[in-house]
Amino acid sequence: MKPWRDSLPQIPFAYRALPPDGAWMTREEAAACLGIGEFHFNSLMTNTHRIDPVRTTDRQLAVTRASVEAEQHWRATAPRRRKALRLLKDIARSF
Repeated sequence: MKPWRDSLPQIPFAYRALPPDGAWMTREEAAACLGIGEFHFNSLMTNTHRIDPVRTTDRQLAVTRASVEAEQHWRATAPRRRKALRLLKDIARSF
């Protein structure tokens, strides 16, 4: 990896390959499925590695259905302490 000027490593951002058989959905559909707004979904996608972005054939950004289902499962089963910790981490990463 090529270091930046401040000697931190450059981490390349890469999208995953488009899953076969339509196992993906648009960001709008995913946000509606999770019951959150698009802005909140975009911040969720950038702050966590749980949502897997993919590019469709027409170069639009989409997400995998499996990652949205995993996020739904986490939201349903995570204890309040983990949710609060995740909120604090998201706030700290936003600065």
